[in-house]
Amino acid sequence: EESRFATRRLFLFIGADPNTGWLDGCGIAVDRNGFVLTGEASDRPALMTNVPGVFAIGDVRAGSTKRVAAAVGEGAAVVAQILRASGDHLAVLARICRTFVKPNSRQ
Repeated sequence: EESRFATRRLFLFIGADPNTGWLDGCGIAVDRNGFVLTGEASDRPALMTNVPGVFAIGDVRAGSTKRVAAAVGEGAAVVAQILRASGDHLAVLARICRTFVKPNSRQ
């Protein structure tokens, strides 16, 4: 069936199936649609999953707004939550740096 609509702007949203099958067996809780459940309704930090120290952000998170800007904001928020949860800010930052920043092999 074909339909025509007079529009000025259009926001097209096609599909929202989470790619979370790889989490099977990890113990991370997902809802019936496969979206990762986070701590909004519990005593955990808002973006932490049921597995302590594991966080979820963006479209894969149950209840997220499914917008890029929201995911970016959640990414910034989760850094603060990780630092608060760890209690040792400098140790967490050092682990992050060791994980993502590789030493220059020419030195």
